[in-house]
Amino acid sequence: MFTFGLAVLTVAAMVLGAGSPAAATTTARTRITIDRHTSELFPFEPPYAEPPGMTYPAARVTATARHCPAGIVLMSASLVQDGLPTLWATGGHGAGEILCDGGTVELGMAFARIAPALHPGRATAYFSLRDSNTGEQFAESTRTVWIPC
Repeated sequence: MFTFGLAVLTVAAMVLGAGSPAAATTTARTRITIDRHTSELFPFEPPYAEPPGMTYPAARVTATARHCPAGIVLMSASLVQDGLPTLWATGGHGAGEILCDGGTVELGMAFARIAPALHPGRATAYFSLRDSNTGEQFAESTRTVWIPC
């Protein structure tokens, strides 16, 4: 009887210690790392600039997403300087959509502000990734960045 009870406890411990099959197949969590420095300021002309030809200083912020789920993923990005938001400095259709393959993907977005204009110095960058169908958030990250002279 004692041997039988010990055998049952041993089997039970092995089953509980193995965990569920779902836990064994869990993928790594998506992580976003924002680069510490932006690009240098460059001239950006908004698509509907008034007057035409008017440009504003813009800076590009880059980041790396690791373990990005495969498929089309929606990227949200923002940059705040001196407590004021900026605009995306892009005219591209689908600019907030990226294609992930389950591995590492480079993220980037340029930002501009009309008045007061972006300037060299500190700013706060934010990136997030969401499922394009369900809206489930995979990852988000915020970091103080430096816009160089």
